[in-house]
Amino acid sequence: MSQAPDLLITNRLILRRPSLADAAAIFEFACDPVVTRYMDWHTHTGIHDAVEFLEGCAPRWESGDEFCWAITAKPEDHAIGTIACRVEGHMADFGYVLNRRYWGQGYATEAVSTVVSWVMSLPEIYRVWATCDTENVASARVLEKTGLLCEGTLRCAMIRPNLSSAPRDTFIFAKVRDAT
Repeated sequence: MSQAPDLLITNRLILRRPSLADAAAIFEFACDPVVTRYMDWHTHTGIHDAVEFLEGCAPRWESGDEFCWAITAKPEDHAIGTIACRVEGHMADFGYVLNRRYWGQGYATEAVSTVVSWVMSLPEIYRVWATCDTENVASARVLEKTGLLCEGTLRCAMIRPNLSSAPRDTFIFAKVRDAT
């Protein structure tokens, strides 16, 4: 497995490894119930939740379990979201979250496109995929705009704890490279 780049740079964004200095910025969006509504993790209730998340990022990166980048909008070095990718064998999956003050400006699409491009450049990767709740129209649109195709609906597949303790239907999106 190739090591992930510490920085991914686009026209408007810098995706960089997060640090404990990002705790307040992470908490700002991770405590927002509108932002976290469709997440598969609980809305943060205190800054300690953001610190706990950030303390786990470096060990997961070093082990290769998960590569997480803070999404920052140039020229500021302020985390406006995060995007994480997990590589396993010939596949990788990813998820992202963005502060709602930055919704509707193409930042999520730009960040997702960048990570998907990096993952698909790895010779061992043939499939990159993500899920989103069937009611999360905006996220489904981001995934479509980045070249992933909706492969279908997984019924009762994901628990979205900020909506319900019961599993919910989710779309699965993927981009694949021919194995031939």
